[in-house]
Amino acid sequence: MQIIFLCGGMGTRLRAVSKEFPKGLIPIKDKPFFDYILNSISSYKPSSIHFCLGYKSELYIKYIEKLNYPFSISYTCENQNFLLGTGGAIKKAFDFLENDFIVQYGDTILDFDYKKFFDFHLENKKDMTMTILHKSRTNENPNIYCYKNKLGDFKCVYNKKTPHQKANFIDYGAIAFKKFLFEREAKLKFDLSELQHSLSINSRSSFFEVFNKYIEIGTPKSFNEALNFLSK
Repeated sequence: MQIIFLCGGMGTRLRAVSKEFPKGLIPIKDKPFFDYILNSISSYKPSSIHFCLGYKSELYIKYIEKLNYPFSISYTCENQNFLLGTGGAIKKAFDFLENDFIVQYGDTILDFDYKKFFDFHLENKKDMTMTILHKSRTNENPNIYCYKNKLGDFKCVYNKKTPHQKANFIDYGAIAFKKFLFEREAKLKFDLSELQHSLSINSRSSFFEVFNKYIEIGTPKSFNEALNFLSK
């Protein structure tokens, strides 16, 4: 079970909190935020993790080189003046990818069972599996419309730009993919949400419901909420 972390964004909304560090390395209680992410996944014993870097990658590299975990760690770097988008970042990391892998953002701590999710993805044999959280459990605007078929399986359509008017779930932030998808993608620069939308409307995706809230630091408001929670 490999986990790919997207850590290349500019983090412009968080500049009011820190101009020195990229989002994932901003200290909370004298520890980089990413320490909390790694602690949250380590019990699931990933086979490897990979960092997709861009903005201030030199600081991430210094951080990565000091890590000591019982799984392999690698990274790729984009030119921070020509970022490739979330999809392009994964395509750039192609040579490091396992045949199936999980992607998540490097500014979020997720609270769900990674192993059950990954096993679910492999068993369903779909090209993509998304984690989804019902709108009643979050303040975010829903961007996925889901219903269950007669077998009790979720059928969903994801649309980040123009969500369905009956959208009732959000993209929780962990997505499993098959590697070949990024070999076939011709564009070097693209947003991951484009691929997610295409796979969802063409029945090439499965959906895994989760129930716990997440911690993210994408904005000053959410950073302060994370700071209060993690300081307890």
